[in-house]
Amino acid sequence: MAEKSCRLLGGKEASDFVASMDAFIFDCDGVLWNEAGPLDGAVEVLQELRKLGKQVFFVTNNSSKSRAEYVKKFEKFGIQASMEEIYGTAFAVAFYLKEILKFDKKVYTVGTTGMVEEFDALKIPHTGSGPDQSSGGYNVKEWSTLTLDPEVGAVVCGFDEHFSYHKLIKAASYLAKDSCLFIATNRDDRFPFKSSDVVIPGTGCFVISVEAAARRKAKVIGKPERYMFDCMKLCHDINPSRTCMIGDRLGTDILFGNNCGLTTILMLSGISSLADVKDCQTSSDLDDRKSIPDFYMPSIEALKAPIKHVSNAAS
Repeated sequence: MAEKSCRLLGGKEASDFVASMDAFIFDCDGVLWNEAGPLDGAVEVLQELRKLGKQVFFVTNNSSKSRAEYVKKFEKFGIQASMEEIYGTAFAVAFYLKEILKFDKKVYTVGTTGMVEEFDALKIPHTGSGPDQSSGGYNVKEWSTLTLDPEVGAVVCGFDEHFSYHKLIKAASYLAKDSCLFIATNRDDRFPFKSSDVVIPGTGCFVISVEAAARRKAKVIGKPERYMFDCMKLCHDINPSRTCMIGDRLGTDILFGNNCGLTTILMLSGISSLADVKDCQTSSDLDDRKSIPDFYMPSIEALKAPIKHVSNAAS
């Protein structure tokens, strides 16, 4: 495979690029905000893109929040966003089950209230939310007599702060039937917190555990798979050749954009670095090679000048 270049997007090239795009898809954490709040330039860039008539969308692998909850988070940061523009994995899984698979059974959820809210919105019955009670200790009798719901036809694994041995038993037991669907929101291994020395495990840690116990692989809906973009295209008129994906992680955001045929920009304000890009360029792994962005920029604030240039030229 020929080496894909990744160059700094700036100057006139950046202005021409902004003018040539109809839609911009943004990852959230690490691009628009971090644990300290919104990043410099985020609010202004999004406002100016809207003034230019550009479509703006937001994609996140975080399954802990519903779209309604994300709207409130955007509002808190002073960012304009509607539910129709936000594509989180909790919504994407519910949409995939209801609208694409026409799923009509019950879901066993390894997930939070955000996932439950999206299932409720689409009238998908579910069970499993919240903590399971346990008497503690090595209790084979208790484990082997756990009650299973015969109406369950799918196990959906997302982030779950109440993940437990009981939930692992139930998920694996449901998945012992080949007819039971196995869906994961994402495989992110960690949350991108930089303000602490503490490692915060991500959803992928739960997914791997269930896969090991069930001896099955999950179908992943979140980035870098293209299901969320397919969902977006069903709801909006989007031309991939005139759409840009902006993210901070090579293996999720950039690979997602490249998998969907989008032009990709890596923002260096989050997880991945230019050293990581170089590693991908010399890697023999296919996914690494597909994770190379078309361009990079230091942060979203670097988009302000080219957008302003396009706006002035149009006025």
